[in-house]
Amino acid sequence: MLELLGRNPTKQFSLAEICRNLHLSRATGHAILTTLAAREWAIRDPGTAHYTWGPAIAALARPTDAQLHRADLQALAKTTGTQVLLARREGATLVVIDSVGECLRGPRIGRGMRTPFVAPIGRDYVAWWGTDAQNQWLQAIGTPSRQFQTRMALVLNEIRQRGFVVERLTHQYVRVYTALRALSADGEVDEITTQLARAYADLAVIDVLDSELDSGTTHSVATISAPIHNADDSITMTVMAAVFTALDGAAIRTLGGQLRHAAHGIEQRIVRYGDGASA
Repeated sequence: MLELLGRNPTKQFSLAEICRNLHLSRATGHAILTTLAAREWAIRDPGTAHYTWGPAIAALARPTDAQLHRADLQALAKTTGTQVLLARREGATLVVIDSVGECLRGPRIGRGMRTPFVAPIGRDYVAWWGTDAQNQWLQAIGTPSRQFQTRMALVLNEIRQRGFVVERLTHQYVRVYTALRALSADGEVDEITTQLARAYADLAVIDVLDSELDSGTTHSVATISAPIHNADDSITMTVMAAVFTALDGAAIRTLGGQLRHAAHGIEQRIVRYGDGASA
């Protein structure tokens, strides 16, 4: 009954409509509604004798993203055998808001860990932006090399096509990301952070292109992540698998597809229950 009223917060229902919708007898429906109205879970209009949802419903605490999507993360971790993370963009940083499972091969990644939202980090979000916004993201770390800009144009296009991001695992990755996370732990991104990101961008090979996945070689992979689209197609969260091992192209595509499937499930739950960020 609460679901019926909550899905239609502006509609007033007669007792007969509620009982018909829920297949209840009139006596049972009346008894339940009387109790709900007494506790302000429902409101009875004295003029029409119709019912609508009450203020007590709005007083309930909404679930956070971590609570709302925990089952999806647990299912993904069990299926993939990896540590699974849910991350959210908060201003100039990306923060891990939930973690399920463990990865013993790589650096520890836990709830509350932050990384700066500076190129090349955050491709999951940027790939769906317009060209001008993407260029601003790139230019925020200074003037990147032509080679890096060319690579990023290819990478962002392929991320849009395949729906997931591959973070290569290298010695430089571990050292640079550890430093970047330490620098952005307070939620701020300063000049030292952007300069370090630029140095990494110019020295590293970013992501793995589809042609490279088809090459028959294995790739050292740190993480694979997929964006979570909101109803307006904006992206504020990503779901990530911490791999920290070597995978061939087929395995990367399989894991990427599993992440996309999990992201779609989270998207459907957001449509139904809303975004839990403000809870």
